[in-house]
Amino acid sequence: MNFAERVKKIEEMLNEDWFEMLETNEDEYEEWRGRLEDHAEQVVGHYDNETGVDMDSVDKLLQLNDEFPLLYGEDTVRLYVALIEARPEDKSVYERYIDYLAAIGDATHEEFLRFHTLVEAGRLDEARTLAPQMPKRLGLED
Repeated sequence: MNFAERVKKIEEMLNEDWFEMLETNEDEYEEWRGRLEDHAEQVVGHYDNETGVDMDSVDKLLQLNDEFPLLYGEDTVRLYVALIEARPEDKSVYERYIDYLAAIGDATHEEFLRFHTLVEAGRLDEARTLAPQMPKRLGLED
């Protein structure tokens, strides 16, 4: 399966009645969750190895990840940075990235507040330059 097909498969799986599975059959839920995590790992592998990945699929994957976190850390950051590069004038992508950074880091950190202020002020060119550096600036990576 290519990147877009895997994203669609993840979306289909998340549309299944997984919450009922969790409540009634934990073994079935764990098996379903394992398959879902496998797809998430594979989709990131496809992103690493392929060129010309459809940014709408990246966007959809990030939206799904907001609802049901499967990707973490540098994988998610890399996808957000790629989406920002593909849609540099789309303020909503920056805002979603801010929400993600706030969830994994310190929303009161000086660098976070600086990045947030740039986005709020519409200074997206400056924010785009900082986006890849944000995890390091927030002390989330060495």
